[in-house]
Amino acid sequence: MEHLDRISPSKFMRELRPECYSDTEDHVAYLLDAPTLEYHLDSITQRNQTHEFEIFCRKLCERTICPNLRPQTGPEGGGDSKADTETYPVSDEIAAITYIGEANAGRERWAFAFSAKKRIAADAASRVE
Repeated sequence: MEHLDRISPSKFMRELRPECYSDTEDHVAYLLDAPTLEYHLDSITQRNQTHEFEIFCRKLCERTICPNLRPQTGPEGGGDSKADTETYPVSDEIAAITYIGEANAGRERWAFAFSAKKRIAADAASRVE
């Protein structure tokens, strides 16, 4: 019988989720230069990629603000003044073991709206007041 080279479960998991192991080497960092990012953001509506932009923004918020976000489930459409994503409640036990985000994101209901428009800052400030 031939000897089959098999990967160990530990090695498989380390390759699948290396960030979960403290002794794993760092990932290669992906760098995006500012002019490329600026071009993509400026031309996102002309390329009809607003849905991809919303997904990108939600994933960015999940990694930096709070991980318990669910996408909008209703019909899509520009200028609807509705949330593109919102938090869902999680138990205190789950919120306590989450290492990213704000502590109260599991209890409070938060909503996020994303827009590729350049005037969004002025529009958002008027809605907050």
